[in-house]
Amino acid sequence: MTTENFQPYPFPAGLTAESLCHFFVWCAHQGASDIHLQGDNHLVISRHGRLLRASPFVVADDTLAKLMDEVFSPELRPLVRSGVSVDRALQLEGNAEGRYGLARGERVRYRVNLLQGTAGRQDSTIGWTLRVIPADIPPLGSLGLAPALMDTILPAKGLALFGGVTGSGKSTALASIYRWCLDHYPDRKVTTKEDPIEFILGKPGDILPPVQSQIGKDIPNFATGIRADLRRAPSVIGVGEMRDRETIDAGIRAGQLGHLCLSTTHIDSPGDAFPRLINEFPHESRDAMAWALLGVLQYVVVQTLLRTTDGTRVAVREYIIIDHPLREKLGDIPWPEWGRHVNALIRLEKRRIIDQAWALYRRGRIDVTELAVVMSPRQRREFEEAGDA
Repeated sequence: MTTENFQPYPFPAGLTAESLCHFFVWCAHQGASDIHLQGDNHLVISRHGRLLRASPFVVADDTLAKLMDEVFSPELRPLVRSGVSVDRALQLEGNAEGRYGLARGERVRYRVNLLQGTAGRQDSTIGWTLRVIPADIPPLGSLGLAPALMDTILPAKGLALFGGVTGSGKSTALASIYRWCLDHYPDRKVTTKEDPIEFILGKPGDILPPVQSQIGKDIPNFATGIRADLRRAPSVIGVGEMRDRETIDAGIRAGQLGHLCLSTTHIDSPGDAFPRLINEFPHESRDAMAWALLGVLQYVVVQTLLRTTDGTRVAVREYIIIDHPLREKLGDIPWPEWGRHVNALIRLEKRRIIDQAWALYRRGRIDVTELAVVMSPRQRREFEEAGDA
């Protein structure tokens, strides 16, 4: 279904807590990535990076507040009204009667954030944002990873990172790697620490389904979960995000002890991983942590999703594999220069995200507006001049 012929959900039984849950499931079936609700506005979805009105009517703010009490619990609303941003996981399950449009055994999961604010004329409304977590993990081979990256996607030990902005597909890529490991290397024990749990990794037939631990429910934080795992003989430790010094330190330590730690971080290029992680530590310990990081880092991938002219999206990536020759080269230069050196290699080999975006633009896959998401006007002029030369 294209954006042009998209039709809002009709709500044939009116708007109730049950019909709202039906709507959430319908959004997942429509391929929505996010659902946005706020008072005195239409229900809106994000689909292939585009915002679409998904209800034929505006929902009053007081109606939305009552629905929140029914979908979650009455205790939640006062908490959000007090100025607290609340994260919740929502799971909708079908039954024999087809509840929510789902059969018995079917389920759809969402990552929910609730936050109070001003929206238009509504002085104080609670905005809902629901990230739809796909039930099916895409096969790793369907992600279009470069052959060189596929060859080293699951090293025996160390630290591997996926970077990018929020919503760029980092968690999906990691879930595909975990599932690929379980399918092809069943002797490798997989565990994850997530905030919250997104994809359910285990499936019938697994020798040892992964134990997935959630921050705030099963463990207090990522670092504690990683350290606990070191006593549980895992081969692959998945970590939701390298977000603080304790988590980074624990992840590096896991790699040094022979485990593979896979995680994400918010960076714009592979070279940015070095200052992003090292600068979390006090100045006096950065040199030591830089060498520790260099010893375990296996690869860094940065990706983004670009809207295409056919109404879908395409992933573009740039990456660096830290092999032995590159590790030795970086060891000969001061660590503050590592990121610049890595990014220069990617630029020299024309493997940057902007190189791939330019190729997509020239083939008509993306338009000039989407090109501008990843390429500055100056960079575009440089590409145009190089093409005319």
